[in-house]
Amino acid sequence: MPAPKPKSRLPQDALPPRLESLLETLTDRHLADRLERVHRAAAVAIDRLGHLSIAKYEPTSVEADGGADLSLWETMAPAIGDTLVGVNQLVSAVHQEFPPPSRPAGLGDGGWAPPPASSDERLAQEVEAVLHAIADRLARRVAELGQQMRRPEVVSDRWTLMAELQAFRADFRVRIGDLVYLTASAFADVRRDEVVPGYAHQVGARAALRAAAADLRRSLQGRLERAAKAEPRARPALARQVAESLSAFVSLPASVALRTPQKHQVLELRARLMDTATQAELAPDALPGLVEPYLAALEEQMEEVTRTWLVVHDRAVWASCGVKLEQADMHLTLGSRGAERVLAEAVEAAGALQGRSAPFDAFLRKARQEAGDGLEEAGARELLGRFQERLAALPFS
Repeated sequence: MPAPKPKSRLPQDALPPRLESLLETLTDRHLADRLERVHRAAAVAIDRLGHLSIAKYEPTSVEADGGADLSLWETMAPAIGDTLVGVNQLVSAVHQEFPPPSRPAGLGDGGWAPPPASSDERLAQEVEAVLHAIADRLARRVAELGQQMRRPEVVSDRWTLMAELQAFRADFRVRIGDLVYLTASAFADVRRDEVVPGYAHQVGARAALRAAAADLRRSLQGRLERAAKAEPRARPALARQVAESLSAFVSLPASVALRTPQKHQVLELRARLMDTATQAELAPDALPGLVEPYLAALEEQMEEVTRTWLVVHDRAVWASCGVKLEQADMHLTLGSRGAERVLAEAVEAAGALQGRSAPFDAFLRKARQEAGDGLEEAGARELLGRFQERLAALPFS
């Protein structure tokens, strides 16, 4: 059997279909062509930022490694340089396609300017203002990155260095995404994931991280419950198991979306647990004292992920599940076997909400099992009712 062909990678400057179609509809073709060139430069910068994996340069333990040595710089220099080239090329593209207006001598910021002659001209001016403002901010951030990399407290500690690089990388992507989104939404009602290159992938990565964190939280809570009932001599083994769960968590592909300080926190806890596991016996409060503060921090981190990345995503999934449940209800009314199929699809789709609510996660685990075992009419009706109740109870704010 022939080996499957690998998926061909899209060109770096590829634009989402919705953005391409939007640009094609603009009546001002000169503006559309210039804007397309800027958007393609933005796509290249976003692509380069997306392929700069900070995670592969991070330490795998909290042990001192002599700081950020020359070998690390030699390894990372090409990737960092490629990233900055992409951002600088975007800034240059903005200035080339939309040159900043020259200001006559003696004209201050409050000087008079003629009003736009039409709504199209007003939108064009709005787009130019957005492009210039974000390009200026990107240029300043590039300069700030260079200054940060010269600070002794940054370059002398590997974790600090990784955290700074990750923060700048994330900020660049957000600002470039804002540039594309605002200049596209000036002409049509669009969603960010429809027009910003790579944004849908970023959202999916955060949803996967939230789901993995929910699994970790459930696993750790279960081991804490076992530790509370265990004999003192049995608790060191449980501490070792908790450490192994943390190791598995940070090795998951989803953990790439963790911030560097958060991953550092996991590795610190793992090291303390492994040290605790060497003791012959553990007091009842030993494991809770280590694990419970981390569980509280993890919950706060995932709430931030939800607020920052997943609000629109969750509402879309929620609405999609609601449509499926409405279809299932119609099938049941007609006595159609389609109810079982549609309910299974709704359960699968709802998996993207894992980690949003612990009660909903518990319902989802049971619903997956029921759907997998097959549903008769009575079971389908019962599952439909519970699904509707749980979906309505999700904590949207």
